[in-house]
Amino acid sequence: MAICVATTFAAGCGVINPTTDEHPGATDCPQSPVAFKAVIDISGSRSSVPLSDGENAAVQGLVRRTFLCGGNADVSAFSGSVASTVPLYSGELHLDGATENARLRREPEATEGVMTQIHQKITDAVAAPPRSSGTDILGQLGLNAEYGQQLNNGNGQSQLVGLIVTDGEDTDQLNFADPTLTAASAVAIADAATVPDLSGAQLTIIGIGKSSSGTPAATAHVDALKAGWNRICERANAAECTVVTDPAIGR
Repeated sequence: MAICVATTFAAGCGVINPTTDEHPGATDCPQSPVAFKAVIDISGSRSSVPLSDGENAAVQGLVRRTFLCGGNADVSAFSGSVASTVPLYSGELHLDGATENARLRREPEATEGVMTQIHQKITDAVAAPPRSSGTDILGQLGLNAEYGQQLNNGNGQSQLVGLIVTDGEDTDQLNFADPTLTAASAVAIADAATVPDLSGAQLTIIGIGKSSSGTPAATAHVDALKAGWNRICERANAAECTVVTDPAIGR
């Protein structure tokens, strides 16, 4: 049974915390390599500000921790169907150095280099003509699952850590943009959906109810979106799931 919570992941016990600025020690890293997959929603409602300061810090925190723990990272942006996904960064992240202190000294520059590439490419992606309409967030969960499976070759060697930055309003498969959406109807929609297998994954969805305009969604609508995505996480068998509007940085 998946554990769906509305708080950030604990930093210890081998769990990657996507929203902390602290360096992990050896005991804070999973025993298996990290497979970090992030997708950033740049559809109409979020296109002018794809990453708030808190959301950017969450992406940066996971890049940093992937460097320090060792593993693979894949970051992309999307604005419509899965076919419209734009790659921002993909590669193996590791730090050279004979000691932990030597590796720690190299981390800030290495992390900044990856984030610079992500920022540049996301700016280009926002400026490009839209490839398709709608917002298929559920499809992005499927890409997360496929990424983990490709790295694992089916034998579960990597720890999949997924991060989705989005307002949560899937208009392609789930119709979560319906203004009459309630927690009960969102859960019913989630129960009827076909979901990917995210067994063992740690999944964080941030930005729920937020748009580039800065106009907040109604509290009832935000609560409905959170209920729907938590049910999706539960049905996908994610080991841990966080569904929030704003990430808690530095906890």
